[in-house]
Amino acid sequence: MYSFPLADDEKIIKKSHASLHLEDSAFTGAFYLTNKRLVFVGYVMDITRKYMEEIPLPHVTDARGEKTFLVIPNALVISAFGGKSLRVIVDPGSRNAWLTAIKQELQKN
Repeated sequence: MYSFPLADDEKIIKKSHASLHLEDSAFTGAFYLTNKRLVFVGYVMDITRKYMEEIPLPHVTDARGEKTFLVIPNALVISAFGGKSLRVIVDPGSRNAWLTAIKQELQKN
């Protein structure tokens, strides 16, 4: 359901259900870490209109954890060149594992 095309040499490292918050919109979907990029795939209103955001790993300038509602440690904030930023909400128990996996892949690129 939450699919996207992979390059020939691209592998999925980590994935989970997530929400993406952009300005005043929120999308429910899946968040992926591949060996090439970070990808969010979700749907707008129904399952007929797919929404996708991606950041190539070489473009990532920062990956950090934040809290929602000032107490829940479940947000990932990914910043990239050009001022692009993604705020992804994952399960609170997996946020630190996401940060570790992202930073490990960034070191490889």
